[in-house]
Amino acid sequence: VPPERRPAALTEPLSRRSLLQLGVAAGVGAATTKISPAFGVEAQAGVAAAAAEHEVDAPGAALTGAALPHQTNWPVPPIVTRAQWGCNEGLRKAGQSYNSVVEKIVVHHTVTPNNPSDPAAVVRSVYQYDVSGEYIDMAYHFLIDQNGRIYEGRWARDYPAGVPHTGENAERSNVQGAATLNHNPRTIAIAMLGTFTYLLPSTAALNSLVTVLAWKCARWGIDPHGSTPYTNATGGIEVFNDILGHRQVYATICPGDPLMARLPLIRDQVAARLRDGTFGYWIARPDGYIPAYGDVPVVGDPRSIGLHNVIRAITAHPSRRGYWALGSDGGVFSFGVEQFFGSMGGRRLNRPVVGMASTPTGNGYWLLASDGGIFCFGDARFFGSTGAIKLNQPIVAMCVMPTGNGYRLVARDGGIFCFGDARFFGSGPQRGLRVPAVAAASTTSGQGYALLAADGTVLPFGDAQSYGSATGLGPVVGFAGRLLPRP
Repeated sequence: VPPERRPAALTEPLSRRSLLQLGVAAGVGAATTKISPAFGVEAQAGVAAAAAEHEVDAPGAALTGAALPHQTNWPVPPIVTRAQWGCNEGLRKAGQSYNSVVEKIVVHHTVTPNNPSDPAAVVRSVYQYDVSGEYIDMAYHFLIDQNGRIYEGRWARDYPAGVPHTGENAERSNVQGAATLNHNPRTIAIAMLGTFTYLLPSTAALNSLVTVLAWKCARWGIDPHGSTPYTNATGGIEVFNDILGHRQVYATICPGDPLMARLPLIRDQVAARLRDGTFGYWIARPDGYIPAYGDVPVVGDPRSIGLHNVIRAITAHPSRRGYWALGSDGGVFSFGVEQFFGSMGGRRLNRPVVGMASTPTGNGYWLLASDGGIFCFGDARFFGSTGAIKLNQPIVAMCVMPTGNGYRLVARDGGIFCFGDARFFGSGPQRGLRVPAVAAASTTSGQGYALLAADGTVLPFGDAQSYGSATGLGPVVGFAGRLLPRP
């Protein structure tokens, strides 16, 4: 919670949530807030806000430089832009500052109601509250709702069409926020939408927090386990975590005890992302609509080349920069990747081709028929099939071991058949799967996998964790990406 809204003596009795419920967020009410006589003060919220907006770098402020190499090509996660959440840009004021270096990332919570039915409306209310006083704009850089959606906060520039909204200007300098008094220069503020004084944000929200942290740590060369000197806006030098909770630099309970206790694990998860690469997945509808979950990029659109209602499956390239899509005739189409190793398009088949999976190298893939028949292309190797087995349900999908030395075949009822070095960790019937399975993906450890059901539900097994389901997306057919093992 940005401390500029109230004095240090008052950390929670008059919360942002209270102000929003009183209507201040809608732009009504004065900037001056009457504090309980028990505190013996009367605060002008606008005074501190104005101070925050004019914080500048002290001489010699950037003491340490980048702790790690900058990875400027790290994929930008899907972001709900200001236009998409309904920002009234007419309320924004001039005076933005920019930093060419970022050293710290601060985690906040907004102290607004949890699990709102319309999170975008709450984001608008936070924005309207901020600009109703001395703030020039939203204090935070990014906000994350209970569904894991990431919202663009503070305006950095008017982005050209198709350019990701990164919080940076055209010169790639980061816009300075105003959420962390005396610690706004060279920091990024990420706010969890809700009140987390006594409970954690949802799993989807925490996954997205790790996604944003990994992206910005990669972009600015920040060590998620680092704890480096920082020169604050008053010229003082402090040493604290490079990924930190708001309370570490201000007298507040923000972002709440549970999230503060979770930060060491979050730092570990961010470090794993930086070490092992991006994680997440695409989920495909048969009409070719393929949204991204986690931190894989949005690449291509099968509908743009006429692939309407013909997508049977997708598989991710190991780089997570793109995927192959399988058409209903066995044809293979590339999006974000250039390699093509062959297809079953135009060939006479005993059973239709229903699935595909990439090899770990990206130099080949398997195609899968509904009887479990396997077709190998590129460096894909054969480890067995269900072609000679009498099946209760047809085979619908496969997922490959990270070694490339085995795979699992998935039946329509969620049954699992293991070949090569693949191991069994459970099946759809054991979990009471009520709708057909349509796709599957393995974890990077090989010690788990997740099934995608036709209604968009994601069921993890073994050490797999979910990055969110696609319930409400409509019928789905494809599931491709990289799953992070559960800590």
